[in-house]
Amino acid sequence: MTMLAACGSNDNSNGGAANANKPSGSAAGTNAKNGSGSNAAGTTNDAPKKDVALNFWTISLSPNFDDYINGRIKKYEDEHPGITVKWTDLPYGSMENKLLTSIAGGNSPDVVNLNTGMTLTLAAKNALVDLNKEATEEQRSIYFPDLYNSTKLGDSAYAFPWYFGLSVFMYNKKIYEEAGLDPNKPPVTFEELKQQAVQIKEKTGKYGFTLVSNPPADLYFAGVPMISDDKKKIILDTPEALEWAKWNKSLYDEGVIPKDSVGADANYATDKYQGGQIATLTTGANFLNRVKTNAPDVYGNTLVAKMPAKKEGGNYQASLMDVVVPTMSKNHKEAIDFANYITNDESQLEFCKVVNILPSTKKAAADPFFTQAGDDPESKAKIIAASMVGQAKDFTLGIKDESKVLDPLWKGWTKMMLGQQSPEEMLKTAEAEMQKQLDAVNADN
Repeated sequence: MTMLAACGSNDNSNGGAANANKPSGSAAGTNAKNGSGSNAAGTTNDAPKKDVALNFWTISLSPNFDDYINGRIKKYEDEHPGITVKWTDLPYGSMENKLLTSIAGGNSPDVVNLNTGMTLTLAAKNALVDLNKEATEEQRSIYFPDLYNSTKLGDSAYAFPWYFGLSVFMYNKKIYEEAGLDPNKPPVTFEELKQQAVQIKEKTGKYGFTLVSNPPADLYFAGVPMISDDKKKIILDTPEALEWAKWNKSLYDEGVIPKDSVGADANYATDKYQGGQIATLTTGANFLNRVKTNAPDVYGNTLVAKMPAKKEGGNYQASLMDVVVPTMSKNHKEAIDFANYITNDESQLEFCKVVNILPSTKKAAADPFFTQAGDDPESKAKIIAASMVGQAKDFTLGIKDESKVLDPLWKGWTKMMLGQQSPEEMLKTAEAEMQKQLDAVNADN
């Protein structure tokens, strides 16, 4: 799933689309002083430098969000005489290399938009400012703690969280009724989802759902530690992991899900849902607009509910975008102030009124915009997703070269689903191979 163009690389990320409608929306109801990032937003009391030029890089936000970004920059510059901000937008695929090249050449930008994986990779190279050391407590305190700590390594944290998306549960009322299910009782657990899918298949011949899985995050949110606190030991082969793996495998073996859905992305699931071939869709609310356009009859029968839980009281995967300050910036204080400003309550709430995303700040998430809406599926999806923000967390191992460490699990999971490995064998093998990768990563530190 994609969240803006910027999140296109995150496996199974969720949220608003870059071509989403752009309803007008005013900024949050804060005064100019708070909205600027000063005082309540958290700058220090020392007067900032004069005649400072900040370079701000983002990922795939132009041209769809030019008005929003340029508007926030102008407001910041108006409130901070002597400081100018130059905005550069880059494609996702080129951001990391261009940033590393600029840092190596001594010409680093001052403020950069990255996802959590990129942030941790660069933090491990000592390329980013530790905000736990250089930002103020006022600046750090406006965010949900779990989201702020997504980029934590040891006692350090390297980013202000920005926007993200969460999946919601969408389902076809007509298919539920045809299957003899009460559409007013959507599943609250994944086991209930499976049982409803079995009944849907028996009564209608259609599938209840398809899997769009993210094995590392799914296992973590199912209660598997994944890695020790000291980041030296992989903890994968546990009873909770085996239970979750067997449950997923049973979906394939028992024909509860389409066999060609294994490894499929959100486009597969959305296409099947809007074609009336599956009863449910678990993805970002922005996909509803696509269903509305392509299949108005299905859209008219769509109801929305909170995502079924993998673990009672557990977290939900947030595909988070961050804002960081490279250590090579010559203007740490001013860069931190602007990074805090572009991600503060006012800025985030205004962004959420432009595109269907969620804010990482506590005050913005509590705004009536996220609690008052119409009866259409998209409005309900926005409210439901916002109600889950306090349980949102961007899963990460908190190590550099994370993708290399997780790769054996991704490959092993597919083999297991296709019957090439048993769940027990998959977990043992993946844990051993992941440990080898982790040992190599730690040896390089």
